[in-house]
Amino acid sequence: MRILFIHTIGKNKYGGGERWVVNAAAGLMQRGHKVFIGSRKNSELLKVAADRGINTVAFNINCNISIYMALKIALFLRRNKIDVVITKGRDLAVSGTAARLGLKPVVLVRSGLPPQSSKKKRIFFIKKLADGIITNTETIKDFYIQNGLMAKSFIKVIYNGLIIDDSLPSFDFSEKFPGKKIILSVGRLASQKAYNYLIDAAALLKEKNIDDVIFYVIGDGKLMNELVKYTEKKGVSGMVHFAGYRSQVVPYLKGCNMFLLTSLYEGMPNAAMEAMAYGKPVIMTNVNGAEELTDNGKYAILVPPEDPTAIAGSVKKILENDYDCLQLTENAKSFVRNNFRMDIMIDKIESFIFEKISQRQRKKVS
Repeated sequence: MRILFIHTIGKNKYGGGERWVVNAAAGLMQRGHKVFIGSRKNSELLKVAADRGINTVAFNINCNISIYMALKIALFLRRNKIDVVITKGRDLAVSGTAARLGLKPVVLVRSGLPPQSSKKKRIFFIKKLADGIITNTETIKDFYIQNGLMAKSFIKVIYNGLIIDDSLPSFDFSEKFPGKKIILSVGRLASQKAYNYLIDAAALLKEKNIDDVIFYVIGDGKLMNELVKYTEKKGVSGMVHFAGYRSQVVPYLKGCNMFLLTSLYEGMPNAAMEAMAYGKPVIMTNVNGAEELTDNGKYAILVPPEDPTAIAGSVKKILENDYDCLQLTENAKSFVRNNFRMDIMIDKIESFIFEKISQRQRKKVS
């Protein structure tokens, strides 16, 4: 098959969604398919894809409707005889229109987060232009079903796959933070991640004279200055460290003492999943995907969103070993490594693509 992923995003953004695109493309390429990734020119996504040996093409989709870009993509589809386009919701109007103008390949939408805005518009374009949805949680699937996409075969839940690398060394936090316990968080500095509640939790721990911890945040984003100022206001600038973007987070996961996710909403949170796979205690807000990832809280500590008191209390219990962390982390490690493997993810993506192509062929015959 000849497959094009279209995923446009800010040039410097590279998070869970972008990582999924690269991993899915690389996995399908290893199965012998011809694969391309289209995104914004000079974007971090295209750089990472090129480093993995994936064919790249620049498509700058700057708005929901662009006839020029749809024609440009359609020409690419024709020239390269693309069989399948896999895109994201915000790119669907242009990508799906291009598919109609091109050789009419199968169009799949990858939905890694529940839509937060323009829900009706998103559903409208999916109904008109898409052949199916790939999502990573049952709760996102339920959202689409409740909004009118009733055909069971239209939506496929495929859990994110992990690339496990046990050979990578752990990052040594002790050089910069001697004697401190490291609580790691990973993600864009955006409102979705709710790092203000992390800072509030740090302040609550300081009030209890628990200040031998460092909240170490990996990620970049527009809220950096605002969050730094908030740490100063709360008096915890010495307890919260914003490290910026890191291309490789596994050494930090291996070197930390526990992992914290404070998000207001998620799909299937990759960083928390990775932390579990490397045997770290995980505290996470009980938002979309959390129950499926943790088997209803069996393999991580779930706390309510927007609740710094619950976060601080859970951190304190782990530090004081009130939880049986060894049993928790060993069980979580086994659960994640067995159920969220990359080969399983690629198998299911490939199978879904074949299913949709077969459906298209049957429609043509009838």
